[in-house]
Amino acid sequence: MGAATVVGGTTSAARAAASGVNPSVAGEAAHVRALRQALDDAAAGIAGPDGVDDTGRIIVKAGYAGVPTYTLLDTLVIGGGTVLDATGARFVAKFGTTTRNYTLDRKNQHSPAPVYTTDAQGVFTAPAVSGAKAATMLINHVPGSATTGYSAPGDIKVKGGEWDPIWAWVSADTGPARARADKAPPMNALTFIHTEDVEVEGVTVWNVKWWHAVELNAVRRGAVRDCFFKGWVEDPTQGLWHGEAVQLDLPLPGNTWAGASDGTPTVDVQVQRNSAGASGSQPSWAKLVGSHTGGQEVGQVHARVLIEGNVVDDAKWDAVGAMNTTGITVRGNTINNSCGGVYVGSLTAKTAGQPPVPVGPNPVVGVDIVDNRVTVAAGASGARRDAVRVTADTAGFVSPVSDVAVTGNTVGGGGFSYSANVTFRSGTTPQR
Repeated sequence: MGAATVVGGTTSAARAAASGVNPSVAGEAAHVRALRQALDDAAAGIAGPDGVDDTGRIIVKAGYAGVPTYTLLDTLVIGGGTVLDATGARFVAKFGTTTRNYTLDRKNQHSPAPVYTTDAQGVFTAPAVSGAKAATMLINHVPGSATTGYSAPGDIKVKGGEWDPIWAWVSADTGPARARADKAPPMNALTFIHTEDVEVEGVTVWNVKWWHAVELNAVRRGAVRDCFFKGWVEDPTQGLWHGEAVQLDLPLPGNTWAGASDGTPTVDVQVQRNSAGASGSQPSWAKLVGSHTGGQEVGQVHARVLIEGNVVDDAKWDAVGAMNTTGITVRGNTINNSCGGVYVGSLTAKTAGQPPVPVGPNPVVGVDIVDNRVTVAAGASGARRDAVRVTADTAGFVSPVSDVAVTGNTVGGGGFSYSANVTFRSGTTPQR
């Protein structure tokens, strides 16, 4: 890897504690082990031959001549103060799996294919990740289970590269088995939790099964820019509202990847100039970007999110579906031939039990839906939704949506819909 230097002459206590953040994985190729070591060094403040960027983050380069593919047998972990430059590299997952029972969702609309064979209760078996840190190709280093808020080491960038979580399992299959990715476990590609200052730039993510390409979960100041999200294997266990390429989330008992399930929302996020659509083997995503998880306490609301200049083709649901998000701007996006366009709404705070119990209102203040071009068409599931929709949740409590501006949008195939308890910005006339 070349000579290493310690940034600033000494290793900070925080970075030194992060040394060895990657698992040691028997059977991985030498260049994968070398990449893990370089990421461990960067987490400890030790710069390698690629030096640092203009903000002081240590650069770790993955792509180089003669090594086109990194086959990961476990999750890759990136520490704070690190840039992973994967330009020219390809990553595939081949994690250990086990068999798990899943239940087919029969309450929501789905595409009619692929068809899953189930028992009378709708249960079927499929793989799940076994023995890995988490079912994600990459995650940031989180020091321990008590990590809360945005306190895990941050200032992270992932740049370029192709990330394919199912290829190692499906490449030899054909027909329905390949369409369903029967041998692959559901996974994320890139996951960030309990951290801040995260950038994802210029990555290409192929054919995610069921979950998300990029998940920002309890992230403060995040950006996803100039990325391509190609193909999604539809999740038959959840409604299509679950299928975001870029998911804004908050850690609750059922969706905490690392650290505490403290409901920290994701705030100050920019999702710009990305493209979502079909791949050569799989149809498009249900959504480019959005959120579907409500907090358990009043005030667990995502905030200050900009969704701008993206292109979405053939989305299976609302191309932009940001719930539980205050201070949101959806501007200048092009949405083609999708089941729905832009859907923004509030989510009343609810307990995580089954069924969830409403505990208080979560109002949304500040919604701008401006200058988008939206064409709505019925998808394979038969769904046809609105071009623009703004709703206020009234489950148990009224969670109003206020200071809304909807102007300058060009729509075809669908209209505008506003629920009760939605109020518009003074001086503006909402599109109808």
